[in-house]
Amino acid sequence: MGSNDEPEEVPRRDFLGMAVGGSAAAFAVAGGYPFLRFVDPPAQQPSGPVNIGKLEEFPVGSARTVVVDERPVLVIRTGDGFRAFSALCTHLQCVVAYSAERNQIECPCHRGIYSMDGRNIGGPPPRPLQELSVTVNTGSVIVSAV
Repeated sequence: MGSNDEPEEVPRRDFLGMAVGGSAAAFAVAGGYPFLRFVDPPAQQPSGPVNIGKLEEFPVGSARTVVVDERPVLVIRTGDGFRAFSALCTHLQCVVAYSAERNQIECPCHRGIYSMDGRNIGGPPPRPLQELSVTVNTGSVIVSAV
């Protein structure tokens, strides 16, 4: 076995295969980015105060999910007033619900648990829920960004 100092030539067929494969990979990345942006849209803040209903539509101890700026919002009326949060779990964006018997907010997808102030206290959610401001003006319940 002798030493050969000449560089090995890449066969033309292998070179063309690598060029086609590299081009296909570049097109996949270029086409995949817009798809990923569509699947995971940027967080949208409410555009301003939104009237979500009349005060009598929210009995004390109840919760309702309403749509504000195309996003679900969980509105809870307690004995002390109102609490409102983005109803999208911070784990995988499932819609959360209020559990009156456990006095907590729960995500049905992966058993995420939030306290009544929106803090994540159990399960996989990495962050608290986004809180929104609630005011009552002449019998109307109004939600806006904090």
